[in-house]
Amino acid sequence: MKSLDFDLPDSYNKILEHAVFFKLLVRKESRLLKFRKVSIVFVSFFLLGVAFANGSAAQTHKMRILFVGNSLTSANDLPGMVAQLARSRHVDIECDMSAPAGYTFAQHVADPALLQKISQGAWDVVVLQEQSQMPALSQTFVAQYVYPYAQQLSELVRKANPQARIVFYMTMAKKNGDRQEISGRAELVTYDKMQRRINGSYAFMAQHNSALLAPVGVAWRNVRSESRMELYADEKHPNLLGTYLAACVIYKVIFKDALVGIFHPSSIDDGSAVYLQRMAEKSVLQTP
Repeated sequence: MKSLDFDLPDSYNKILEHAVFFKLLVRKESRLLKFRKVSIVFVSFFLLGVAFANGSAAQTHKMRILFVGNSLTSANDLPGMVAQLARSRHVDIECDMSAPAGYTFAQHVADPALLQKISQGAWDVVVLQEQSQMPALSQTFVAQYVYPYAQQLSELVRKANPQARIVFYMTMAKKNGDRQEISGRAELVTYDKMQRRINGSYAFMAQHNSALLAPVGVAWRNVRSESRMELYADEKHPNLLGTYLAACVIYKVIFKDALVGIFHPSSIDDGSAVYLQRMAEKSVLQTP
């Protein structure tokens, strides 16, 4: 039988060429797709491992805060309130306190129990609060009896805890000034005058000791100037609302976190809590 010998049309040859090219392309894309799948799986596992490692590190480190002060710190358990705020934002935190009634910085510097706490180290933050009246007195008095001990405390903290942040807790003035206890002290006659002196002294202490400032006194004055909300339990100590305001200010300074919507005690209504949160935010932002 005679074989047929003829030429294929050019168009048919072109079709064959395209078919071969397409087959090669499909094989190449298939290999690339498999490579991409493997790469994606590898990267996913890598990122998952990094996330797990970081999560484990975050869980193993507990933030430790030491509060040093007196009854203005212990009233309504201010450290506990700050801890509740932090835990509501999923921060693992431990707070301790050294706050004997009426204590000054000078007394704290000589207190063996506090010195032992500080020397144990591992504090991430130390909050310092002076006796309520001392920072409001004359500049000469404060320069001699307050500032040196604030510096000593700061130095003791940093020696044992080089990475610790120090926060000065600017306190509130007495509700109606301090006329009765110290007569003739012009700086103590009214709430406004006393609060101004306290604010100025704490601002100096924070700046001089390269520390943070928790402007509770500023927030206190802001609330008093624009509302009738009662922040005092007596002439000088905060009630629960006052402690909550102070806790919000301190939390904001330490964590730089938005306050609106954060935890508040069930005994404080939602409207009051949000108002105090906003006043704390405003006061921290307006304080250098």
